[in-house]
Amino acid sequence: MTKWWGTSSTMSWRRGTTASGAALLLAAALVLAGPANLNAANAATTTVPAAAQTAARAAVSAKKTKKAQKTTKPFVVTSGITFNHPFRKGRQAAIQNKIVSTLRHVKKGQTVRVMTWNFDSPRLAGALIAAHKRGVSVQIIMSRPLAMSQGPGRSYPTLRNALAKGNQKRPATLRSWIHTCFKTCRGNGGAMHDKLMLVSKSGVTKDIVMEGSANFTGAAAYNQFNDWVTITNKPGVYKGWMKMWNQARKDKPVAALRFRKGDILSMFSPHHKQPDPAMHVLNEIKCHGATNRADGRTKIRIANAVWGDQRGVRIAQKVKQLSNQGCNIKIVMMMMPLKIRNILKGLRAKQMVYIVGATANKFKDRYVHLKGMSVQGNIAGKTDGAVVLSSSENWTQLCMHSDEQDLIIYNHPAWAAKYANWVDLVYKQAPRSLSNYVGSADPQARMLMNPKSEFLSPKDYPFAQLEDELS
Repeated sequence: MTKWWGTSSTMSWRRGTTASGAALLLAAALVLAGPANLNAANAATTTVPAAAQTAARAAVSAKKTKKAQKTTKPFVVTSGITFNHPFRKGRQAAIQNKIVSTLRHVKKGQTVRVMTWNFDSPRLAGALIAAHKRGVSVQIIMSRPLAMSQGPGRSYPTLRNALAKGNQKRPATLRSWIHTCFKTCRGNGGAMHDKLMLVSKSGVTKDIVMEGSANFTGAAAYNQFNDWVTITNKPGVYKGWMKMWNQARKDKPVAALRFRKGDILSMFSPHHKQPDPAMHVLNEIKCHGATNRADGRTKIRIANAVWGDQRGVRIAQKVKQLSNQGCNIKIVMMMMPLKIRNILKGLRAKQMVYIVGATANKFKDRYVHLKGMSVQGNIAGKTDGAVVLSSSENWTQLCMHSDEQDLIIYNHPAWAAKYANWVDLVYKQAPRSLSNYVGSADPQARMLMNPKSEFLSPKDYPFAQLEDELS
């Protein structure tokens, strides 16, 4: 016997009847409650969902807008000075980070030109190879003796092999390569000691000139204090530096090259008979009458790794003279012979050579590698002057006829203040004064001393040992 209440048709009928009844009861209740409650019910069933939907749509729209802004924001290479700090993890790779971020935004058809005494960094090599694979023309020049000393897997052979691929369909001007110079690229002796990168365009920024004291090495980040100056969107400056680059790639002696564009003076060694860049700045200084200094005294901050031979003596004598005339001076350095230390005796000068661990007899554990100067005060005919010298050039005779770059920036108070503050920081942290100078910072100097002189001759100068950064 079939149970009539169990059939599907009956169940459907009962569900429909129940739903209809519930609706009738609800309608009756609303009628009895009156118009006010009816309107409230309508508001509850219509207004709230509409508001929620509007809010949701606004949130989605805002999220899309934020995402679009994030993805379309143009990349800009900022001009200025970058310092690394080998003791502080957050600052060790500051210069490398600047270089890598610039390279990542260089597009196909643009150019990157590098000169570096030593290239020994897998990270920087990888960034340049990636740019080459995107269609960027990457051309690098480095010192031949250092390049030849690198075995398989090191930066030079890695770059040489990678940059040789993919050039077949490119015009000659957009091919990539890494070349070497035996000594100087633009002179007859010394060494290829420049440290610079020139980029035609990165992101929306054009005509990028980058230079400083940092080689393209891991030691430049983790063993040394270095600076890196970036100049952007100045086609005249960029064109002049590219002229120097095009001379260097030919590997032939050339005449001295110097030029000024606005407040930026560029000088390139070999200097031949041209004035010393450091002396050029020092000779423009007057120690009193500074209107941008509270005490009226011109403030000089010097960070140069190596002072040597007759050139170092001349610079030291001028610095001492300026100190006697009342200039406010601090110096940090890495290496300086006794004669020059005696000239500077009594000045606030410190040796930043931080020797640690099992290699305590080696100067290069942690050391100042900067080659620059900041002046704030009465200089170049301005009582409120501000000048920064940034360079690859140690103050030795050798560097006068090596491949070196010097950048002198006038009338930029913020940059001069930043450089001065950084020298003050290094001075504060430097562990040695001139009176407790550590001789291990002078590699083989006694053995190489010229018997007829108290200085090393340029051909005997321990250049490779002095900056041997191969790990």
